[in-house]
Amino acid sequence: LEVIESDFSRLKSETEANENSASTEHDRFMTESASSKKEKHEAEFQLGLDKDQTEFEKSQLEKDLSSVSEELKQANLYYGELKPSCVQVHVSFEQRVHGREEEIEALKEAYKTLDRKSQESA
Repeated sequence: LEVIESDFSRLKSETEANENSASTEHDRFMTESASSKKEKHEAEFQLGLDKDQTEFEKSQLEKDLSSVSEELKQANLYYGELKPSCVQVHVSFEQRVHGREEEIEALKEAYKTLDRKSQESA
């Protein structure tokens, strides 16, 4: 009977020690799990915010690109209209030089006429 009682007592103390150890281990595990879950939730939330912000910026950039592309298209059309009159020269270099010289002479004549009129009125 004493052997049974000592075995029971030993078994009881071992079981209580094991239960205490398991309880402590469980509490530590639950604390770590809760902390990990909270961190992961916050990381997921931040990733969602970052994703939303990036998608918003992308849509804004796409709108800007569309607008600028349309402006470029219009500018290229206008350039296409202007190019023939600006780039294609229908007169030779000598003719242009002669035309400029005539224009300069005409301006000199105009200045002389204006000087005479201003001296007459003074």
